[in-house]
Parts: sequence; structure tokens; C-alpha cells
Amino acid sequence: MRPYPITAMGSDTLHCTLEMVADTTSDKIGEKEREQLVAALRTHLAGLSPLEVLAGSPIANRAGAFLDLSPDENLVELQSRVRDAIREVRGAGALLHDGGRAHMSLGYAWTEASSDALQTVLRRISPSHASVHFTSVQLLDVLFRQEPRPDGEMAWELSWDPVATIPLTAGTTAVPPGDASR
Repeated sequence: MRPYPITAMGSDTLHCTLEMVADTTSDKIGEKEREQLVAALRTHLAGLSPLEVLAGSPIANRAGAFLDLSPDENLVELQSRVRDAIREVRGAGALLHDGGRAHMSLGYAWTEASSDALQTVLRRISPSHASVHFTSVQLLDVLFRQEPRPDGEMAWELSWDPVATIPLTAGTTAVPPGDASR
């Protein structure tokens, strides 16, 4: 993303945020409540199959750079079920926004700049679309922190620790590890 003021996501942090618990910080959610969130997610996501979407073209705006995901009907359903699970455990107050359109964040802006030049560069990327397969949903303990940049500006950095992975398995045939006969 250089020279643009965007902290790029690495291959280990490229993601599609479905929802976040937004009424508190993760350090205030204890082990018991995390277990309740995992159980609610497992219940609400049961019956959902893995899904495939098309990511792209890249877009830049004041928040950074991202890829829209389409078709988004199945993602909207997935997002709705994740929101239902969070509401079940934490109440409606845990959801402080409408969730927005599903997208994959490529990077987050850390200061203001015109997106025109970056958008021109992003339009030159070819191919501009890629298939993305979603086979699970992860509950993550996310940490946003401000880190100094070499030029003295502060930039938001993102990291996380996995809490649980909930597979999307409806309509799939699970094959035990090492069993290629099925």
C-alpha cells in the first residue's frame, strides 16, 4: 500500500469481519461468557454450508482499502446468524452498528489522504477478482493498538488470538483424517 497511509493486512490477518461484540473490550469477557458465545455460535451456524463468493474489485475510501464480496446473500445470512448468537449471549446492546456490507479489508488508513491516486492504482490490478471460500467462522480476541510509524505518525495495528473455530459443515461429508476411502 506504500506510499499511501494504510497499514496493509498480511496473509495471516486478511479477513472478513461478520460482526463484533462492541459494547465492551475483550479483556472484560470472561471464560464462561466466551464459552457461551461459542455455544451460541455453534447453535446458530448449524445447518450452514461452506460458501464461495467473488472478492473484488479493490476499492479505496477514507477507512482504507477493501474488496467487496458478492454474491452476498449467503454472507448476509451468515452475518445475521452471527448477530443472533451475539444478541442471545450479550443482548442487543452488544451490536452498535448495522454490520455494513460484507467485505475483506486489505488495509486500514491511519491518517487522511486523497483516495483518488490509490483508487487509480487499485484499478490497474489484474485480475481484479478472486474466488474466496468460507469453510468456518472464527471467534477472535482482537486487539487494535496504535503504533508509531517511522515518520512519527501513529498507525492502527491489528492482531488477534483465536478463541474458537466453528466449521460450516452442512451438506458436506466429513472424512476422518487418514481415511481416503470415503
